[in-house]
Amino acid sequence: MDGGTEFRFIGTNAPFLGRTWGDPAEFEDEIRAASQSGINVIRLYPFEVKMSSDPAGTYRHVMGPGNFNDSAFRLFDKILQLANRYNVRLIIPFVDAYTYVGGTADWAAFRGKSADSFWSDPVVKQDFKDFIRYVVNRTNTITNVPYKNDKAILAWQLGNELRSTDSWTSEMAAYIKSLDPNHLVGDGGYVRAQGIRSNALNDPNIDFIDPHIYLYHNYADPVATLNNWRATTQGKKPLIIGEFGDFPPETTDRLLSTMQSNGTTGAMIWGTMFHHRMGGWHWPPVGDWSYVRYPGFPSGDWANESAVIELLRSYAYSFRGSAVPAWPAPDAPVLFPSDSVHALSWMGVSTAASYDLERAASANGPWTVIAGGVTDDVTAPENYNYTVPVADDPDAVLGKGYFYRVRAKSPSGVYSPYSNVIGPMKPRETTVVDNGSGSYSESGTWGSSSLPGSYGGGSRYSSAAGSTAKWMLNVQAPGYYNVYVRYPYHQSSSQSVTYTVYHNGAADRVSVDQLSIAQGQWRLVDTAYFAAGPGQYVMLTAGGKAGTSGSNSRADAVMIEPVLFGDLFQSGGTNGWTLASGAWAPASDISMVLKQSAPGVAEARAGGVYANAAVTAAVKAYSEGTEAASGLIARASADLSSFYTMRINYDQRKVQLYKKINGVWTKLAEAEQSASPGTWYLLRLELSGRYLTGYVNGVRKISAADASLTEGYAGLRTHNQTAVFDNFIVAPD
Repeated sequence: MDGGTEFRFIGTNAPFLGRTWGDPAEFEDEIRAASQSGINVIRLYPFEVKMSSDPAGTYRHVMGPGNFNDSAFRLFDKILQLANRYNVRLIIPFVDAYTYVGGTADWAAFRGKSADSFWSDPVVKQDFKDFIRYVVNRTNTITNVPYKNDKAILAWQLGNELRSTDSWTSEMAAYIKSLDPNHLVGDGGYVRAQGIRSNALNDPNIDFIDPHIYLYHNYADPVATLNNWRATTQGKKPLIIGEFGDFPPETTDRLLSTMQSNGTTGAMIWGTMFHHRMGGWHWPPVGDWSYVRYPGFPSGDWANESAVIELLRSYAYSFRGSAVPAWPAPDAPVLFPSDSVHALSWMGVSTAASYDLERAASANGPWTVIAGGVTDDVTAPENYNYTVPVADDPDAVLGKGYFYRVRAKSPSGVYSPYSNVIGPMKPRETTVVDNGSGSYSESGTWGSSSLPGSYGGGSRYSSAAGSTAKWMLNVQAPGYYNVYVRYPYHQSSSQSVTYTVYHNGAADRVSVDQLSIAQGQWRLVDTAYFAAGPGQYVMLTAGGKAGTSGSNSRADAVMIEPVLFGDLFQSGGTNGWTLASGAWAPASDISMVLKQSAPGVAEARAGGVYANAAVTAAVKAYSEGTEAASGLIARASADLSSFYTMRINYDQRKVQLYKKINGVWTKLAEAEQSASPGTWYLLRLELSGRYLTGYVNGVRKISAADASLTEGYAGLRTHNQTAVFDNFIVAPD
């Protein structure tokens, strides 16, 4: 009951909501989109538990017995605040049966015990109880409300698809109720494997039954199964379908209609995804079906995405006796700063079906729509740490400066307010080699494709592992260049191809999942120094297994574009860098990165002397401590006695802008900033005359005016912190 009203709902599972690597903007996108779609309950995936297989620098909610990651729980505090704001309730499981994010076996492994001991060993059980107590009694650092008093929490759940014993279930449910009598408790048992257990039906501390049902479960008649579950639970416990999915729309309609008519309290689809903080979407492949994105896109309709979203909306309102309203106007998108007119990007907004991109010669207009009906349904890798290209302006004229803005449109045709304006941006001369040109060659077995998004209307594909495609480059002037590749999207594309960038006698190798950043976007894969003249190239080596589905490697086009200095560290070296202090060395993370591991102050500078420029780099911290901070250096003197620095202060959770003049420090600006070790942040500092502007993940955070330094070196800096850096680029302003 919700007050005096029966509470019935259509909900969703959001498996990426609450992940320790997540971002508050992403979490808000998921919760706001659900609310605007009529979805008022979200089930999260269980808390993460450190696994022995985790790479160094991996942060989970649970790092060990009694060792709980406060940074991760500060993100969780934000989720509860957002759920309250958007009137969405949460079901929160404590532990997973599997090892996707750590689970029951990992709790036991902390004590050197077997996986099954999780259900019986008194020490392991006490460890788990200590965690339950920590969570339930935690006070939200944003709202100051204890979790056990937070109305956004609909229910605690012991876990996800647990093969638990009756005695363990009763013991843990009673323990939660002893700490928190205000919230419902679900047992989280795997009903498919165990059936609806009499213990769960009769235990006074278990408040509802929540089975899962999927097409792959192979029930002869899923509707009959639902009616049987309802008959078993009726008069004893509410029935909530904790997960359902992968049914065709017609069956989904029958299932939801049955739930509505037989008195089932609620049902939660598996599952929904949210926008990526750097543009595009989190949208991992799951075989022959798919996660869904609000409000649904044609690119997902092979998995009936739009039809499923509309069914969820229809029943969400019908369950509570309301008519389905029109889609609301989206909020304004955030247009990210960019170094290329060919890689424009923005943070998408909830319930936007498409976007109109506009261009002008002045920040005040007049504006012209250069791309209407653009969709942002670009899949981005989970840990992608550069802006995800969404749109291209191929008609921009060299030497001219342009401003850009974008607005979103709902499925009902209602526009959002306009985004921020970026610019002026001047196109730079690029070199493009397409698969149809004389500078392109192949080895192995290839076929022709006319998939949408192919540059010039056509591309090539190969299902034979080891086949190669090569684009020869005739570089007009020596210098640093961004290297972009392009390929169309298809659900059968390979998730592992290798691009080799051969430049100035060196070879950089980059692994690419061609199910991500596809649809014909220019994807940045390297920034490298090229000598003038021919003989340098980009080569794709096909991945996957020959003759199997999901292994079509796609060769389309390559583009290079000049920058002042760039080093994505793919070469595995530090050429062009002066490592002034600290312990800097190439390392492997999501790709080759530059790692700093010494205590105290560590500084490094790169390239030449620059005046007006944009300096960017992605940073991920491995630790936090007193005044731990990492960030950028700009306009630095050769001896680093004077410079500007923009940094994330992980201790204070702020982004800060300082100047150091002959060793004397002055703070110029600072702003609040979520800061979690183990999470990538993209920092950007723009310098134009006396004006300095700082961005985090494409969002403007700080600015200042200062004329103390007019030119100098760019670089990196850490203080009391081990951190890794990627995507270091200096581009002309």
